[in-house]
Amino acid sequence: MIELFQNYFAQAPAFGWNAFWISQGFILLALCSDIISYQMKKREHLLAFFVVSTVFVAVHLFLLGENTAGLLITLAAIRFFVCIFSTDTKIMYGFLFLATLVFFYNYKAPTDILALFCNYLFTIAGFQKSDKHLRQVMMCGTSCWIVFNILIFSPAAVFLESVFLTSNFVGYYRFYIKKKTSSQS
Repeated sequence: MIELFQNYFAQAPAFGWNAFWISQGFILLALCSDIISYQMKKREHLLAFFVVSTVFVAVHLFLLGENTAGLLITLAAIRFFVCIFSTDTKIMYGFLFLATLVFFYNYKAPTDILALFCNYLFTIAGFQKSDKHLRQVMMCGTSCWIVFNILIFSPAAVFLESVFLTSNFVGYYRFYIKKKTSSQS
């Protein structure tokens, strides 16, 4: 097990130690925004915190040289901002199309396919009219991002997405499961 960790962390110098550690710092900033986001009940507030978090995650990806994922996440920040004001499915399809263009124009590695799939899930989530459905689709997308971050070697991003997923579960429980249980009593 120790050898597995040593091999995993031996990848860090490939990015350059400074870029690696700075990228992990941006993830910590995103983490603060993410923790707050899922404790918001209003869909608009939840999405506003996603915008902030997503910008930090994009910088993190660019520092690690994951340019396709970084561009997809930059597009996601714009998308989350638009989602604050609209759930129009025509706009959603526009963002799905733009993500596909970004992917085909910048494809470099198989992990980019996973980043595109994650982007699709988050795009669909962002355009849900209810925060309940948004949360459900985000749980799937977040699980995929965890796998992506393991593959690109970003321990802080794995932690971030794990906390993001946990925070989503807690918020979902507070607003939908506990509330439902309390009203049935």
